[in-house]
Amino acid sequence: MQPVTDETPNDKGAARYEEDLGVAYLAEAKGISIDAARQRLRIQNRTSLIADPARALLGDRLGEIRFDDDGYIRFTIIDMTPADIEAIGRIARETGLAEWVRTERADPVHLQTWEELRHELIRLRETRRDVLMGHPMPTLGYRRPPVEIRLAPYATDVAAALHERFGEFVALRVGVLPYPLQLNESRLRSEQPRPTINPAEIHVELDGPLNVSSGHAAKHGLNVTNNGDGELVVNTNGHLTAHIIDPTSGQIVGSYTGGQHAILIRFPIPPDNTVRIPLLVGTASFDPKLGYAIPPGSWALRCTLKLADGRSLNTPPLAFTVID
Repeated sequence: MQPVTDETPNDKGAARYEEDLGVAYLAEAKGISIDAARQRLRIQNRTSLIADPARALLGDRLGEIRFDDDGYIRFTIIDMTPADIEAIGRIARETGLAEWVRTERADPVHLQTWEELRHELIRLRETRRDVLMGHPMPTLGYRRPPVEIRLAPYATDVAAALHERFGEFVALRVGVLPYPLQLNESRLRSEQPRPTINPAEIHVELDGPLNVSSGHAAKHGLNVTNNGDGELVVNTNGHLTAHIIDPTSGQIVGSYTGGQHAILIRFPIPPDNTVRIPLLVGTASFDPKLGYAIPPGSWALRCTLKLADGRSLNTPPLAFTVID
């Protein structure tokens, strides 16, 4: 009998495993068969064979390369000419992708609207950079509407101005909710069931009273005390992130929704010791009935301690205040 070993797959096996994961994900996301998903991935993996020569040929006139919902590769070309169509077709034939390529002329209205929008984004980056949570780079060229822009939960004035000026050319989100607000588009989350910490082993409390301005985020601290016999190690990305809890229903109704660093920073806590772990508290609302931001009032927060021993434990609700 061969011994069982903990072996790392060879490069070919690992690549096939990753490919199979990608195929399964694409099939589920697009609602297509495994065979169709595998075919689309093959086409996508060969796109550089046609995209690189097209960029060299068209330069700044190549507005966009995108995948249509049916898997075709679409080239949007500024001031497209018959010679451009022939050149793209020739490259497609040479790479075996002729049956999977479409070309279109960039809409002049879209070009002009993007030119106005990109200048507005540049202005906001210079004057109110804090309100921009996510947007395309404001470079020359072409953007297919709707252009997605994500704003801070308190930036409803900016959202209103962008919506009034650019209408359906932009898809706006304030925090995590769409603008204009749609009461039926809730982002309320069902939390994965986790045990709450045992106070005989771990005690937690906020590092002093906490007041957070509605729509904004604050950095605070969570004091974690190890009441057990062995060392406690808490895994973080540099801080813990709080979920805002409705004290009445216990439902998660908000949190911090900005970007986070994907790093591992551990906080070891010896027995009978207390360590302050940085805590990030954001007030973006998940519930359209509350608006874009958690409104002023008495709320509770909860966070998850991910321990080095593999356990994930919720803290009990901890009271804090949201202010104007």
